[in-house]
Amino acid sequence: MSDETASPSPSPTGIRGAAAPLAPSVEPRRVTITVEGCGSATATSEERVLVALERAQGFGRLKGLPRKLPVGCRRGGCGICRVRILDGEFRLTPMSRAHVSAADEAGGVVLACAIYAQSDLTLRLETPSLGKTRSLPTN
Repeated sequence: MSDETASPSPSPTGIRGAAAPLAPSVEPRRVTITVEGCGSATATSEERVLVALERAQGFGRLKGLPRKLPVGCRRGGCGICRVRILDGEFRLTPMSRAHVSAADEAGGVVLACAIYAQSDLTLRLETPSLGKTRSLPTN
């Protein structure tokens, strides 16, 4: 009879006494992210879309952008990197509701820094206007 008080070695799942699901042994998928009218980027399914877009711009693959890719806090808080998903699947991490409402999200608007492409994606930049609108003086 074995000594039950001895510290048993962990099970292959790393959790003693529980039937935990095995971690997938699948490599991250390679995906293509197409920015409507601007070009495309390649990424893995474990990489934030914003990071892939920044890299692609640095390599000259997003030549259709009228200006530098809008980047702010990189963690879903500032709303600068708003995009509208036109096609494809993604995994979403937390983002500020001050910048993307539930209605926006239902319409496909998310923050590029808060999503991971799970398939090829097609998106459109939805950069919000920043700052106050300055009115012209009336004479």
